[in-house]
Amino acid sequence: MTLNDIEEEIILLKAVWELIDSMVNFEMLDLYGHDPDSSILFETMTHQRFFNIILVDFLSRTDKRAFIKQTSYLSALKKISESPNFDVNNSVASLSGVTHEFSDWLEQEIEVHKIWLPSINTETSLRLSRMTFLKMCGNISKHNFLRLISVAEELKEILSRSGVSVELDEALLALDEFYQWFHTDILNYHASTIAEFLNNIRWGIYEYLQPEFQRSIVWESRDPPKYRYTYPKGVTSRLAEAYYWDIMNDIRSPPYVRRFQVTKWLKLRY
Repeated sequence: MTLNDIEEEIILLKAVWELIDSMVNFEMLDLYGHDPDSSILFETMTHQRFFNIILVDFLSRTDKRAFIKQTSYLSALKKISESPNFDVNNSVASLSGVTHEFSDWLEQEIEVHKIWLPSINTETSLRLSRMTFLKMCGNISKHNFLRLISVAEELKEILSRSGVSVELDEALLALDEFYQWFHTDILNYHASTIAEFLNNIRWGIYEYLQPEFQRSIVWESRDPPKYRYTYPKGVTSRLAEAYYWDIMNDIRSPPYVRRFQVTKWLKLRY
């Protein structure tokens, strides 16, 4: 099956919406405080672990067999922002802005000092991008150590850049301690900021597609309410039609997590 640009955009927007819904919701986390000093807390450590696992999916590439050109979700959102099929009066502006801001934030390198790794009897500083440690921790959250050799190789390379030479088996042993630092502590510190970015992307999609929703919906009766959608030109495949219907239903109402601004005190480190 070959999909055109508008069909690929619909499918990607639906996928992004679904991923964010599974991460930023009130079963997963609680929202505290008032803007501009809001923050989130996970319900349990298990919820934080699940959040990290789904976040890895969001930061990864689509399956090459998924009927669309293989891409990362953030790259797809950037492409949509640059060549949107549903933009009306710059309705894509919010989505474009937050997508580029989040991507820049993820790619920024951080340096964490005085990391103690007792399994290799080493204290060191590690320098790596936020994207890197989030994906490494997500994979550690997801897999048993026997499926983490590639992550251990990545840690071995990161340690080497800091002047610490270890064997692969030693890097594998140090993964638990790396995880304690970067998942339990640093991800927990950044969670509110990440949730803010993700929630703003969801709001951006909602605002971007509102003109299309208004164009598309046709009310056939009001009691009981009955409606249908008018598919845009170019949407002909059953797959794209199904996901178009789903995403239109998703944006019938605003996202259930309000827009929020995270306190600056959770944005000053790492």
